[in-house]
Amino acid sequence: MKDFQKEFGEKIIASVSRSFYLSLRFLPSEMRGTASLAYLLARATDTVADTGALPESDRLDFLEQMGLSIYGAAKAPEFELSLMEGQMSEGERTLLEKWQHCLEWLRSLKEERQFAIHKVMRSIIKGQSDDLRNFSEKEFSSLNTDEELDQYTYDVAGSVGVFWTEIGFDAYGTDFSTLEYEEMTLLGENYGKGLQLLNILRDFPEDFVSGRCYFPGSFSGSDGGIIWSQVRDQWQERCGSLLQASVDYVGSLNGARVRFATSLPALIGARTLKRIVNSDWDNLCGRIKVSRAEVKRIMLKAGLAGRKRIRKMVLTELS
Repeated sequence: MKDFQKEFGEKIIASVSRSFYLSLRFLPSEMRGTASLAYLLARATDTVADTGALPESDRLDFLEQMGLSIYGAAKAPEFELSLMEGQMSEGERTLLEKWQHCLEWLRSLKEERQFAIHKVMRSIIKGQSDDLRNFSEKEFSSLNTDEELDQYTYDVAGSVGVFWTEIGFDAYGTDFSTLEYEEMTLLGENYGKGLQLLNILRDFPEDFVSGRCYFPGSFSGSDGGIIWSQVRDQWQERCGSLLQASVDYVGSLNGARVRFATSLPALIGARTLKRIVNSDWDNLCGRIKVSRAEVKRIMLKAGLAGRKRIRKMVLTELS
């Protein structure tokens, strides 16, 4: 199982993730295995949720079966991979083919780690399933309330910040952070929600073309650029406010490697948000991203920074 974890965990994560792989790669072993497995499980359910090769009802059924198999209440589902050909990458296909191995890996963890993964996957699968239901109509639709958007960002990402905190305290006890567990949990939740809202802002043009809008409102008959002009200020400000939680979260971590790994999404995310804020509609449609060269420079600076310096780096990116 250890050989499988090393080979499968590292190779598959690298093939299905560009940025989060960097954080997992540098995490200490006390957290890395559990965090990597949780990511793989979530990436697998996300692959099923996103495929256009299966009807919505089938995807919802698969998500339910995958959840039950994670919790140990049912056998692993048999995926119809031939029907999903062309809808997923080679890494995603391999991940679904190895789903049973992921479950065996999960069963090999100590009970506290299994429970943490069960908890976060319940939230993630709920968010993925709600997403399918909310945007099941053929015509353009949007969420109804701010609360719906907040719940969605918690389910698919805020819960991950809570999970990260749980396994950190499980691994290191009170040495994990200079702050108490409850405060770190709230900061982790907001940090995760901020990263998901950032994804929603960045992906707005693509989502609009697909007929979905995560921002609440009545936008029927409007084009994407008009809607963007109406929502951008409010939700960019909200995203920046949520990402401010990463400053205190990262700054409170005691371990240098944990602090480095945890800071990378914040540093890359803050720079991405700054580009979104400074972009017009045409630039946003061209896909905003931070280049690999920039990521390498960020990693180098973060790797050389101590606690105070890395905290200042995140603050600077968010300013």
